[in-house]
Amino acid sequence: MVLLKQAPEQHPAAVARSDVRTVWYVSAMERLIGVVQDLSHARDLNTIMDIVRKAARELTGADGATFVLRDGDQCYYAEENAIAPLWKGQRFPMKICISGWVMDNAAPAVIEDIYADPRIPADAYRPTFVKSLAMVPIRKDRPVGAIGNYWARKRKPEPDELNILQALANVTSVALENVDLYTQLQQKLKALEASNYELSRFAWIASHDLKSPLRAIDRLSQWIEEDQGAAFKGESKEHFRLLRQRVRRMEKLLDDILEYSHVERSTDGQRSEIVDGPALLADISALIDLPEGFTLTASGFDAVHVRRMPLERVFCNLVSNAIKHHDRPAGMIELDAREDEVKYTFTVRDDGPGIPPQYHRQIFEMFQTLKPRDAKEGSGMGLALVRKILTLYGGEIHVDSEGRGSAFRFTWPKNLEGTLQDA
Repeated sequence: MVLLKQAPEQHPAAVARSDVRTVWYVSAMERLIGVVQDLSHARDLNTIMDIVRKAARELTGADGATFVLRDGDQCYYAEENAIAPLWKGQRFPMKICISGWVMDNAAPAVIEDIYADPRIPADAYRPTFVKSLAMVPIRKDRPVGAIGNYWARKRKPEPDELNILQALANVTSVALENVDLYTQLQQKLKALEASNYELSRFAWIASHDLKSPLRAIDRLSQWIEEDQGAAFKGESKEHFRLLRQRVRRMEKLLDDILEYSHVERSTDGQRSEIVDGPALLADISALIDLPEGFTLTASGFDAVHVRRMPLERVFCNLVSNAIKHHDRPAGMIELDAREDEVKYTFTVRDDGPGIPPQYHRQIFEMFQTLKPRDAKEGSGMGLALVRKILTLYGGEIHVDSEGRGSAFRFTWPKNLEGTLQDA
């Protein structure tokens, strides 16, 4: 016969206490989850402190809670929530403050009787209600602060209460880091906006100021040629033709630089709309003045929900680029649209000479052309402008070309209202 040893019966009072602790722990964890969610949305220190000072007291049923920050060699009691005033707004030397000890040692402090612990400056506590305390560091590696709980009676918190308080401090550390990163990002965005504004102003001023002497050079060359009349021929006539050609190219370059710098401003206030293939095709044909001999077709554009104007600009630049670099007097350009759950994928395909693989990345850079300036009209800004527009809207572009013909494929996110980025 095997005798089974019975487990000792628990005293009813002990069972009741255990049930109470379980209920408390579940409730505390639910509250902590809510705090984590609130802290994830915090964007400044004051919001974090307001959330934490309330939660620190509620989670453990304390009579008071403080939010302490390291300020050089001092402890700054930045915020509190208590039954009576504690030390909000005051600073104490790290070496004589219990919060300083917690930060220096990166360890919690649990003090059941504050007047029996040598780390406590008793005179600072006598005017307060505090009899017991528990304090935990904010961040384990080089703590930046501490969270304190205080009781008006002698009380030693349970281990799970201390664990909850430390968990609160840990998520507070993450929230502080997020706020710091968010603040840095906002500062960089403001600096970038200021820089973009200055660049835009410079582009506008440079465009207008430089165009004036260019126009003067163009007019002067025409007057000289008219004055010379029939005597103006041969090499001199060709030189003046090249001069005016380069003046026009410089004017076009200045216009393109100005357009490039104003891309963000030109998209402000636009909303998405339904665009169908025939309407888009007609608009593009009208805007680029499709040369005789070229055909433009579209497929898959039954109904695309896009911001019409920037998409038209992208298509117009790509179609114009295909026509400009074609090596025949006639050609075919096809537009295609595909979609999935998150984006549209558009393609502009031509039957031109193609682009060697080593230039597939280079062509999207500013002022880059594959042929000498005098061999082909262009500023080298068209594809750079296309890439900038797509980047602004969260899209990407690349080119496929093997042998003859090229296919420019670019993506366009469907949730445009959320993807437009401030540059």
